[in-house]
Amino acid sequence: MNKGLTTVPAHFDGAQILLDVEVELKPDMRLLVIILDNEDPSNEALVWNAMKVSEAAFARVWDNEEDAVYDRL
Repeated sequence: MNKGLTTVPAHFDGAQILLDVEVELKPDMRLLVIILDNEDPSNEALVWNAMKVSEAAFARVWDNEEDAVYDRL
Protein backbone atom coordinates (compact mmCIF):
# COMPACT_ATOMS: atom_id res chain seq x y z
CA MET A 1 0.00 0.00 0.00
CA ASN A 2 1.37 3.42 -0.88
CA LYS A 3 1.92 6.17 1.65
CA GLY A 4 -0.81 8.74 1.94
CA LEU A 5 -4.46 7.86 1.57
CA THR A 6 -5.79 4.76 -0.14
CA THR A 7 -9.48 4.09 -0.70
CA VAL A 8 -10.76 0.50 -0.63
CA PRO A 9 -14.29 -0.92 -0.79
CA ALA A 10 -15.66 -2.66 2.29
CA HIS A 11 -18.90 -3.94 3.80
CA PHE A 12 -20.41 -4.55 7.22
CA ASP A 13 -21.39 -8.20 7.87
CA GLY A 14 -23.51 -7.38 10.91
CA ALA A 15 -20.63 -7.76 13.35
CA GLN A 16 -17.56 -6.19 11.79
CA ILE A 17 -16.33 -4.17 8.83
CA LEU A 18 -14.71 -6.37 6.17
CA LEU A 19 -12.48 -5.04 3.40
CA ASP A 20 -13.45 -6.26 -0.07
CA VAL A 21 -9.86 -6.19 -1.33
CA GLU A 22 -6.65 -7.41 0.26
CA VAL A 23 -4.83 -4.62 2.11
CA GLU A 24 -1.98 -4.91 4.59
CA LEU A 25 -2.96 -3.08 7.78
CA LYS A 26 -0.86 -2.59 10.88
CA PRO A 27 -2.27 -2.47 14.44
CA ASP A 28 -3.65 0.95 15.37
CA MET A 29 -3.47 2.16 11.73
CA ARG A 30 -5.82 5.14 11.27
CA LEU A 31 -8.78 4.61 8.91
CA LEU A 32 -11.57 6.74 7.47
CA VAL A 33 -14.98 5.13 7.03
CA ILE A 34 -17.69 6.43 4.71
CA ILE A 35 -21.12 4.83 5.08
CA LEU A 36 -23.17 4.60 1.88
CA ASP A 37 -26.94 4.07 1.56
CA ASN A 38 -27.55 0.44 0.53
CA GLU A 39 -30.86 1.40 -1.08
CA ASP A 40 -29.15 3.47 -3.79
CA PRO A 41 -27.92 1.11 -6.56
CA SER A 42 -25.60 3.80 -7.97
CA ASN A 43 -23.42 3.58 -4.84
CA GLU A 44 -21.48 0.55 -6.14
CA ALA A 45 -20.24 2.52 -9.15
CA LEU A 46 -19.70 5.55 -6.93
CA VAL A 47 -17.37 3.56 -4.65
CA TRP A 48 -15.17 2.31 -7.48
CA ASN A 49 -15.11 5.66 -9.29
CA ALA A 50 -14.31 7.55 -6.08
CA MET A 51 -11.43 5.21 -5.32
CA LYS A 52 -9.94 5.71 -8.77
CA VAL A 53 -10.21 9.49 -8.94
CA SER A 54 -9.14 10.04 -5.33
CA GLU A 55 -5.76 8.31 -5.65
CA ALA A 56 -3.96 11.09 -7.52
CA ALA A 57 -5.57 13.88 -5.51
CA PHE A 58 -4.76 12.26 -2.18
CA ALA A 59 -1.18 11.62 -3.28
CA ARG A 60 -0.68 15.29 -4.22
CA VAL A 61 -2.31 16.66 -1.08
CA TRP A 62 -1.00 14.18 1.44
CA ASP A 63 2.55 13.52 0.23
CA ASN A 64 4.29 16.78 1.17
CA GLU A 65 6.88 17.91 3.70
CA GLU A 66 4.49 20.14 5.62
CA ASP A 67 2.25 17.19 6.47
CA ALA A 68 5.11 14.70 7.01
CA VAL A 69 4.74 15.20 10.76
CA TYR A 70 1.52 13.14 10.58
CA ASP A 71 3.48 10.15 9.26
CA ARG A 72 5.21 9.94 12.62
CA LEU A 73 2.01 9.88 14.71
